[in-house]
Amino acid sequence: MSTTIPFVIGRVFTSPVVIFVNSALSTEKPELTVINKNHPRYDNAARSLADESVLHVYKAVFYNIPVQVKPRQEVFCVTRGAFISLVAGWENALNCVLGVPGAVHFRVDSIASGEEIFRNAIDQGSIEMVEPWATPDLYN
Repeated sequence: MSTTIPFVIGRVFTSPVVIFVNSALSTEKPELTVINKNHPRYDNAARSLADESVLHVYKAVFYNIPVQVKPRQEVFCVTRGAFISLVAGWENALNCVLGVPGAVHFRVDSIASGEEIFRNAIDQGSIEMVEPWATPDLYN
């Protein structure tokens, strides 16, 4: 009897030992904080990490700013989703909101204007990171 392996794991994600977090606006000089594995907010910061982005924090809410936006690529602000962040490209925005009932996302004109809107949403308490597909209706 032969066994077929349906897939090969190419990379196993491991959390970094330290995470660098910027508390300044993306348009200002960075104000970096180092969060190590013993920090009480480490797990939240590690959950919030995204590829090709800089992790920011404002009022204890972690969010990402894309390192680069390609020409003609749109920027989206996600304030309720599996990840809350500014993202470059609809594909990335879709990954943040897919499976999240009542997800909130919208296109913004620039990283700077999107970050201002995002921080205002934090001030208003209208930011929420939600587990996708985790609605009670799915289990009844």
